Amino acid sequence: MRLVEKYPIERMKDKGLKLSFQCPHCKSSRIEMSRPEDMNFWRGVKCAKCKTLVVLDSLSVLAIREDVTREVEQTAP
Repeated sequence: MRLVEKYPIERMKDKGLKLSFQCPHCKSSRIEMSRPEDMNFWRGVKCAKCKTLVVLDSLSVLAIREDVTREVEQTAP
């Protein structure tokens, strides 16, 4: 059995979440979102090269773990 936990962006803002990706418009500049205000839907981050405003409108992080009791059974002698 797997344990699945879903963390929406609202819960991840104070956990040190960092996103880094190429600008979706010019595709040549790197955009980094690491501060909670960078991930604010109304603020976003401007691309340093093309000045496009990039906003994060949704994000969820899934943590999937195998059942601990099953792992213990498999490693028992």
